[in-house]
Amino acid sequence: MTFLMLGGLEVRNGEGRLIPIPRLKQRQLLVALLLKANTPASFEYLTDALWGEEPPASAEQNLKTYVHTLRRLLSPDAPRSAPIETQANTYLVTLGEEDLDLLAFREHIRRGRGTAQDHRAEAAHHHYQRALDLWRGDPFPNARGSRVLNDAAACLGEERLTALEEFSEIRIGLERYAEAVPDLRAAAGANPTRERLWGQLMLALHGAGDRAAALHAYERLAKAVMERTGLEPSPTLRDLHRRIISSTEVTRPVSPSGPERSAGTSVTAGNVPLPRQLPRDPGGFVGRAEELVRLRSLLSPWDGGLPHHVVAITGPPGAGKSALAIRAAHAVRDRFPDGQLYANLHGATPGLRPLEPLEVLGRFLRALGVAPQAVPTDVDEAAALWRSLLDGRNLLVVLDDAVDLPQVRPLLSVPEGNTVLVNSRRTFALVDDCVHVPIGRLRHVEATTMLAKLAGAERTGRDPEATAHLVELCGGLPLAVAVAGARLANRPRWEVADLVERLRDERRRLRELEAGDIAVRSSLGVSYDLLTGSADHLDREAARALRALGVLRVPDVTPHVVGALLDVPAEEAERALERLADGHLVEADGAGRYRLHDLVRLFASEQALHRETRKALDEMLNRALEFYISAVCLAAKILQHPRYPRWTSAGVTVDVTPLPLISPDGAHEWLEHERVALVAAASQAMAAAEERTARLGVALAFAFYWFLYYSGASSDLFLISRQTLETGRRLYDRDIKANAHNYVAIALEMNNRAAEAVPHLQRQLHLCRQLSDPHGEQKALGSLAVIYNYQERHEEVLRCAEEQLRVSKAIGHRSGEHYAMAYIGLAHHRLGRLDQALAVLNDALDKIRKDDEFRSYHEAIVLEKLGEVHVDRGDPASAKACYENALTCVRAAKANIAEPYLLLGLARASRLLGEIDEAADHLARSVAGAQAMGIKDLDRQLAEEQAALREARGAEAAPVRSGVMTP
Repeated sequence: MTFLMLGGLEVRNGEGRLIPIPRLKQRQLLVALLLKANTPASFEYLTDALWGEEPPASAEQNLKTYVHTLRRLLSPDAPRSAPIETQANTYLVTLGEEDLDLLAFREHIRRGRGTAQDHRAEAAHHHYQRALDLWRGDPFPNARGSRVLNDAAACLGEERLTALEEFSEIRIGLERYAEAVPDLRAAAGANPTRERLWGQLMLALHGAGDRAAALHAYERLAKAVMERTGLEPSPTLRDLHRRIISSTEVTRPVSPSGPERSAGTSVTAGNVPLPRQLPRDPGGFVGRAEELVRLRSLLSPWDGGLPHHVVAITGPPGAGKSALAIRAAHAVRDRFPDGQLYANLHGATPGLRPLEPLEVLGRFLRALGVAPQAVPTDVDEAAALWRSLLDGRNLLVVLDDAVDLPQVRPLLSVPEGNTVLVNSRRTFALVDDCVHVPIGRLRHVEATTMLAKLAGAERTGRDPEATAHLVELCGGLPLAVAVAGARLANRPRWEVADLVERLRDERRRLRELEAGDIAVRSSLGVSYDLLTGSADHLDREAARALRALGVLRVPDVTPHVVGALLDVPAEEAERALERLADGHLVEADGAGRYRLHDLVRLFASEQALHRETRKALDEMLNRALEFYISAVCLAAKILQHPRYPRWTSAGVTVDVTPLPLISPDGAHEWLEHERVALVAAASQAMAAAEERTARLGVALAFAFYWFLYYSGASSDLFLISRQTLETGRRLYDRDIKANAHNYVAIALEMNNRAAEAVPHLQRQLHLCRQLSDPHGEQKALGSLAVIYNYQERHEEVLRCAEEQLRVSKAIGHRSGEHYAMAYIGLAHHRLGRLDQALAVLNDALDKIRKDDEFRSYHEAIVLEKLGEVHVDRGDPASAKACYENALTCVRAAKANIAEPYLLLGLARASRLLGEIDEAADHLARSVAGAQAMGIKDLDRQLAEEQAALREARGAEAAPVRSGVMTP
């Protein structure tokens, strides 16, 4: 269906036939819904639109009946398919610009303004022409009657007139004078005192060669202005008139300026009451104690000094900036004896355009006693008069909900003693001497108190766990908490847990956080729409970045990751992220990382699904995954972690330029910072339906698996390894399954479940032999040797390690050979063959130092086992040297998980050498490391060494329990 309202209301079906809407109330309902297209329309709003301030007692039932009837009129065969959706207590019509002429008009105007600012006049002309061609007459004359609809029609008429003026300036700039004259003549005739129109008409007529008509137009304007105001036209129009008379160059478009005033004439009336314009102090205000104290110190200094002249409260959508500003203003109102001025600038009010600076100045000047006819119509003149009137006064000016700095800049330069308190989603970094008071999420206790105040303390107290969960789901965002409280207050039979259950589903969470006209989604939507509708390329790129952030579900990102998502350089992505940070749609920290509030992430995901194709979304995610994989592999190479040959690629190739990582410290730091994001990205990808995405997720998990192992992240390791196995099964990929079985086994062993690990390794070994994969086979054998060692099955350790050595030699895999030799030596040691163990391990050490690209990792393994042999041979000095060298190796490889084991060996060797204090220090650090990484298999050995140390010292000490040594 197509809906037309820029003229008489019409609805046409897909074949272009008119769908009759016979009754006035049905037409009024439809217009009211169309005015709120894509925004939920509340019962209160629709009631006002249909009946005004005196609705009938049956209004609610009548409204439901009208909606039902309207659905049947629009879609007789399937009323439920009509584009009117019921959401809680609201109704929503979802339409695109091709479905509604009003949306198409506004979109063309937005594009026209953007191209005009880019100095593409012909393109701007095209968009304005298409926009104005959509008008067929006055808006919906067949559906008016209530104040709401009459006012809306008037506002649309003003939008059309403003668009015509902007279009006329473009036409005049293109010297299309004759084309401009008919539209301007008609519009000026209908608006006899609108100076901008008349000035444009004069220019067009003169440019078209009709000088006499241009002069006559001025005479008509002058007569109308004199009759209505007793004044002459503005100096700009009078100057244009003189230049037309003298045939001076007059092709410059006209901007209106203020009425002329005689020098020395006062523009203010006497006995003007002091302005007291602050809205009511918000009674339900909770929290923000620290911010209020800071605001009071700025607006009313404790030492009696002058207040700060500009204070800006900034924060994300829904953070409660307006409530905080009004509460702070009331708290200091006595400090400003000359009054308080207030204006809601509608920077984030759905459906309302932001106020222009001149409108705000006009309101304030009139409030200060300036006669309406004396208010300048030029911004600079009005700002100058504003400063003059404030000189010597003490006024507090509250500018609520500013869209950006240009909207308020003319009002900010106030004389000493006056203060402007402004709140905005944008940061006012360019304002001189402006103090910023940023606000974000409520503290948990504040949010809980707010919820209890709205929904009832008894109710929230009945289930404190559900209350805490509800606050968590709202993310501490005051708007979300307020909406949740309002929903509970309106539904007395609901328990807190009922709303929690509804909010658990991310797909409906934003829909549930709506109460009447107040909604988290629409609040975020205003900030987003300002970016998408901006003429600034960077704003539009920021909107695209926000959508991209909704694609990748990780806790935080860097510019490199966002650059990969958007397929742009990291520097360009960073500029877009900083613009989002300025608008408080992302949170930034000093380390170049950016994160989204959970509710903003859900909104971003919705916008991504709405604006991008499925293919584009998959490509975005895949680029980010490829970036992560390339960076992890580079970091692993720098750190000499075992590289991941072809059998760990999960069937995908990645050819992406990774991060500029150079040093081991830099590589390890990057991995540490990205660990949580890597796990989240791999998990998200493996759950995806698209096969390449799932395979990239597996490849990423395989790539950073050993980093998780080295870091001792056993829980992450177990979860991600299980998911790789499930994905391999889903994709019917035996290569993935084989490697996944290995990683599941290692994760089980780390979680002290070695017995469960053996079947996985046996399954891997079977699969690798089926696939003729010797690399995987030797890996499975090596891992089996490790598990059998934990089970003290030393003959089987020897058997598996010797078989691994054989397979590795056959394929020329040096690292596999050296790893196998380490466990052959260990098995001989455990079986009491110390000389054989020593010979094998020394041979392995020599080979590693000559030919092993992962020398640090494998050298540490062999040195640890050599240390144990030297201890049992009665050579603690050699053992200590081995442990010290091994520690150097694992620290170079950042293999943190090995340190507690080596420190324990070092403690034992030091004790045997009589270095008791040194031994105690090593043992304490071993205990601390084991406790930090949750290593339980050292408990017994740590307790034994503690007992031996006590005996050596001849002193009593507390025992070691569960990896914790107490004094």
